Amino acid sequence: MEQLTNAQFERCKKEFLKLGELALTMNHYQLAMETTIENPVIWKMFLLDPRIVDYINSEMNIIRNAGINEIIKQAPSSRSVGQAQLINALVKIDEASINKDGPVFIYSYVPLSEEQKFAPNVVLMAQDDIEEPDEEKEGIEINEKTIVTRLPD
Repeated sequence: MEQLTNAQFERCKKEFLKLGELALTMNHYQLAMETTIENPVIWKMFLLDPRIVDYINSEMNIIRNAGINEIIKQAPSSRSVGQAQLINALVKIDEASINKDGPVFIYSYVPLSEEQKFAPNVVLMAQDDIEEPDEEKEGIEINEKTIVTRLPD
């Protein structure tokens, strides 16, 4: 792949900055449709430039931290388990973007409400009573009592 000239880089940079926050989430095809630079290959080279990669990452970190701070600010007035899990997930994503150790998997558990605990189609099991899934089956099995999820190897 060829390199951008300084003039192309500066022109792309000007168009990119003019779009503001919206540009941070756009791909090269979207940028070609939304700007006067209609060649997606030029935009692709621009987006892959290490200076722009660093710029986008730093901007997204600022936006993510502002979002986390806003959620934390609202946390004292909220009794939502989901909000606490969201804060935890966003913090882990933020830490992963700093450490760059690889993919991040976020697991969460939302406890059942009292109504859900006593629903006729729910069976509560102790951790010791949970059986390993049958290796012959894969996918999702749903019956009247339980939902068992398995992923193929």
